[in-house]
Amino acid sequence: MRTSRAGYTAAAVALVAGLAACGGGGNTNNSNVAPGPVSAPPRTIVFADFAFLPTTITAMPGDTWTEENDDVATHNISTEAYLRANPNSSGGDIAPDVDAGQKKTFKMPTKPGTYKVVCFYHRKMTATITIKK
Repeated sequence: MRTSRAGYTAAAVALVAGLAACGGGGNTNNSNVAPGPVSAPPRTIVFADFAFLPTTITAMPGDTWTEENDDVATHNISTEAYLRANPNSSGGDIAPDVDAGQKKTFKMPTKPGTYKVVCFYHRKMTATITIKK
């Protein structure tokens, strides 16, 4: 069987077109790409399934954080000490009430130390906040 020069040319064109469509070539190991900036750790406390996430938090004095409520009820962040001293309070001495599906920003305490915290409305929700010096 004899193949014409036009047949070879058509096959070569099809092969080149197919390889070009695959996007071949180029440096894929990105070794020449400078690393991007290092992102800050997330400064968010999430309320989910009637729990604080994370349950151990470390922050700097006065840092701005976000409380994000992925739960079905209102939550806040209250120190156990504040609630003992103010039994008629609705709490929220660290972070105010945030309704289900909402977010709010708040400032961490400015006094270094370790704070045992709860949700005023759901006292089984507990966490520890450590404010560094």
